[in-house]
Amino acid sequence: MDRKQFLAALMMYLPAGINDIEKSEFLDYYDEMIREFVADGYTEEEATAMVGDPEEIVANGEFSKAYMKDNAASKGRINLGILLLLVLGFPLWGSILLAAVCLLLSGYILLWTPLIVTGSFTVAGLLGGLASMLLSLVAVQDGLAVALMQFGSGMVLVGIGLICGVLTVKCSGWILAVSKRKTMAIWNGLQKGVTRYGY
Repeated sequence: MDRKQFLAALMMYLPAGINDIEKSEFLDYYDEMIREFVADGYTEEEATAMVGDPEEIVANGEFSKAYMKDNAASKGRINLGILLLLVLGFPLWGSILLAAVCLLLSGYILLWTPLIVTGSFTVAGLLGGLASMLLSLVAVQDGLAVALMQFGSGMVLVGIGLICGVLTVKCSGWILAVSKRKTMAIWNGLQKGVTRYGY
């Protein structure tokens, strides 16, 4: 086969996943090799026979070795470039990341605030109510009306504490489920972003 037929056959056996620049460089390499043989006095048919069979050239991995070596080198350059960009851009992306984390944390705080408030009212109502009821015995010396009023106030506080306790228990399951869903959504989003960029 002549030079053009050889290059056409070589191009036919090349892997489909390579870009046009790499394909062109590979074909130019063998085209130059054939031209050198022809310059030395061989015919194109003899030159292509000395170069070898196009299918065997690709099958023996000569192309794939060169392709993988070039890809590894370019990947290393990209990783080094990304690393350099990350280090130099840290003041910018670091502050944006910190702002995002603070925003996320404030969202969780807002989500858990009702639970914190009802939990605080539960503790304050129960402890304050029980203390008021117990101290109403001491308030008897100031008069029966004062003692009964303090005892009644203590019962009201205990009642508020119990209502807030029930609300805390009911809300905690819902808030925990929402927090878990949101956390898993954020985590899955981060994982998808990481795999999309190949890290």
